[in-house]
Amino acid sequence: MARYWDPTANAARYGIVEGEIIRELADHPYRKITKTDNARPLAATQLLAPCEPTKIIAGGANYRGHLAEVGLPMPTVPVFFLKPPTTLIGPDQPVIYPPETKKLEYEGELAVVVKSPMRNTPPGDVLNNLLGYTCVNDVTARDIQVIGGNLLHLCHSKSFDTFCPTGPWVETDLDAHSLDIELRINGEVRQRKTNTSDMIFPVEEMVSYFSRVMTLLPGDLILTGAPPGIGGMKVGDNVEVVIEGIGTLRHSIVSGG
Repeated sequence: MARYWDPTANAARYGIVEGEIIRELADHPYRKITKTDNARPLAATQLLAPCEPTKIIAGGANYRGHLAEVGLPMPTVPVFFLKPPTTLIGPDQPVIYPPETKKLEYEGELAVVVKSPMRNTPPGDVLNNLLGYTCVNDVTARDIQVIGGNLLHLCHSKSFDTFCPTGPWVETDLDAHSLDIELRINGEVRQRKTNTSDMIFPVEEMVSYFSRVMTLLPGDLILTGAPPGIGGMKVGDNVEVVIEGIGTLRHSIVSGG
């Protein structure tokens, strides 16, 4: 399922990707997925961020390999922070490197999109309330995150506009328990292939926990945490987040002044 710009109607639309075409949906995908006869070439279509979240919940400290890499203890409950919806951009849109940071870093991650409202939802019911899965780069101003020698500035360091590239679409039929994730910069692998089986809290447990804290609404975006191998980006870089079964999210880095 993809979200795209229809220049004829001057409006955003939802559609289903079928090979080299994208077919328009008759209704909102959170209500019912009904295809129409209207189709257009995928290559000539401007894809947008595939969801319109009321909130972006970012899980953290959720990969054993990443915790070993940074020397953090294993959490006993899912760790999370919030990113504002203004961080969200779609595929092929640039991330703006803000002048406030000198150390911009990538975190290629699997994310889930909520389909139905959830509140106090048990793990066994979570998957039926998800629309599907997508690729995200949880962009981070690392030097801001560690101001004062601590890790308490997560929201500040991850909340600049454009800091949540998402896409290229939502894969609605996927088993997320064993997917390979990789990130490349300028064609070179930087975040080496890691499998989602390394998660401490799988998708069902994480989403269920978040639903006990706050009501999850259709379109909400939930990031599931960074695998090991995070590192730096610079102006001019072309970044690719590749997740097995979903596809490739691409974006560039441009100067913010």
